Amino acid sequence: MGKCHYRTAGMIVVCLLLTALFCFPTEAREDSASLVFHKTAAPGKTTVYVVQKGDHFAGILRRQRGEHKKRVSYDLIRHLNPEIKDINRIYPGQKIILPLREPLEPPDAPSDVRKKSALPPPADAIKGQERAAAAESSAPAVRPEEKAPPETALRAPPTVEHILGFIRPVVGRLNGVLIAKGNYFIPLKEATQLTIDCSLIPVVELDEGTTALLDFGNRLSEEIKTLIGQSWPNYAIVPGDELGDGLAGLKAIIRRSRNYEMNEVGSPLVMLPAPEIRVYPDWIIATKKPVAGTTYRQGLFLLASNEKPLPGEARSFLEKNGLAVTEIFGDRAVTGPSIGKAAPMTVDLRGLKGIALAERLLKTLGETPVASTEIVLFDQAKSGFNLTITADLLLQKGGKRFAIHTKKLPDQFVRILKEGGTEVIVIDADASGRPLIEGLLQGLQIPVSFGHFAFRIPEGGNRPRVTTTFPALRVTSGGEPLYLLDFEIPPAVQTFINSLTGGRIVLY
Repeated sequence: MGKCHYRTAGMIVVCLLLTALFCFPTEAREDSASLVFHKTAAPGKTTVYVVQKGDHFAGILRRQRGEHKKRVSYDLIRHLNPEIKDINRIYPGQKIILPLREPLEPPDAPSDVRKKSALPPPADAIKGQERAAAAESSAPAVRPEEKAPPETALRAPPTVEHILGFIRPVVGRLNGVLIAKGNYFIPLKEATQLTIDCSLIPVVELDEGTTALLDFGNRLSEEIKTLIGQSWPNYAIVPGDELGDGLAGLKAIIRRSRNYEMNEVGSPLVMLPAPEIRVYPDWIIATKKPVAGTTYRQGLFLLASNEKPLPGEARSFLEKNGLAVTEIFGDRAVTGPSIGKAAPMTVDLRGLKGIALAERLLKTLGETPVASTEIVLFDQAKSGFNLTITADLLLQKGGKRFAIHTKKLPDQFVRILKEGGTEVIVIDADASGRPLIEGLLQGLQIPVSFGHFAFRIPEGGNRPRVTTTFPALRVTSGGEPLYLLDFEIPPAVQTFINSLTGGRIVLY
């Protein structure tokens, strides 16, 4: 694709402006594209001429060859132009091939400019950033021989950068590239090359093969569009009336994509069922068909003036779970803060029961229980004999002492301990889960409640960006809330929930 084979050694290069080729109106004559032709002819060399208004063959040949030159046979003209049925009927914009005895030098065109206009390697040999870098480093935005006077120098419309600033980051997250500088070369059929000035007609290349030309000024004629379409079915022209703003332009590009689609989000995306995590982007760009077994999704979040970007933990969670996040404020992409200080480690109490569970839970709450501690019931000096019990756990809290025991004590012992300032809490040695946790914490007078807890980003405002809801036991001790969950939760989600709740996650 993009390669041309020639049957004769004779070949010339003629650089013609698009404005001359297709007779654009005066106000549309801008340096946005040019054609480079490579042609062959049986009886010698040829050149290409574009018919102007009022032209006829006799006059064209006279100007091309001069009065003193030998007249050209009309049979040769018919041979070189078999598509012309009647040489007496030609029209403006039509391309005709004329014989030439010696190379035609474009007037006042430096040789180095002609070299730049020669046919480069095929388009498939210069891709993506390599093509953009080569164009930016070697090709001027307006070619020297056609540079307009300073007062009429060509510049991109003032709204173009505003629109491109919106499109550029989104295309980048699609592993695509937006080229807005230098020249872009498109080989066409019949050894013809189209050169696009990317400062006037930016080019978007998507990773699935689609190439979109953003024709802001509607500079490309219908004939040029047809030529491109005939040679490159994966190329699309986006006219200026579809590029009214960044969002509209982006939709126009994606609408022409082979494997991407862009849809406004009507209902939130459920990222996880438990804990239930929902995300509310404004738009989603996704692949129509999976690539390598994976469906790509990019969420676009359009931020209002009073909205802040997502926290680093939320953005990281969404990215790791298959949603690329692009937040846009006005015409530029913005990024929120990075992940803050390391989130506290999730405490795992699963598999523990009885005293082991109670001891680990209390230490998680910041308490200091002491295992296997003797408590004196009767003292020999006072009662004439000694009697002690061994508490499985002994805890000093709030001026009180709590004995946590796995065996039921006689009521008399319990009364004596209570009179001495020790409360007795009996737990089952084989108990685990919610019954043990609630019973222990209620006995210790530590606030605990069960419910469905909901959090959102941002905390205020009319609309959320991310929400999470989960059932849990909530415990508050020392000012830090703990959320005790009895279901499996991936490590990445644990970090996200920890950051969202402002507390810690405990699994049991």
